[in-house]
Amino acid sequence: MLRVCALMGVLGMATLVLADPPAATPTSDLDKLQGYWKPLQCDYEGKPQMPTDIMKQVTVVFDKSEYHLYFKDKEPDKYGKPVILRLALANVALDAATKTITFEFADGPLKGKKSHGIYEVAGNQLKMCYGPVEKPKPTRFESPAGSGYFLETWARQQK
Repeated sequence: MLRVCALMGVLGMATLVLADPPAATPTSDLDKLQGYWKPLQCDYEGKPQMPTDIMKQVTVVFDKSEYHLYFKDKEPDKYGKPVILRLALANVALDAATKTITFEFADGPLKGKKSHGIYEVAGNQLKMCYGPVEKPKPTRFESPAGSGYFLETWARQQK
């Protein structure tokens, strides 16, 4: 009986050792952004940019220091596969001390342009307010008329 209990204990420890390690806790703000996000709010100069049903088709993916903006068409292609368009690709730089973000667009209609702003990560939500670098960097999460600012709130998604 003692041998059986000892064997069970060893097997239990082996299971713990061989099991998947716990997910690493994000150590930087850039780590916290990694993954898939869906929009909850997308305003430009205080006005919504898209209806709720269109927002469901939009996804942002943060992959290391890259920002990918995708749109999934409701209608599949002629082979029945989903049509997914990448609308933008940008390099992202964060300053965690000041909670500022800079986008440098590398592809798409905004290629070569830069935007800067502020961000906040709270749990599974990301809030950003940003505008073109020609304008002053926003200091609050608001996008008043004539400001050139976007105000966005995103919810983290499971892949």
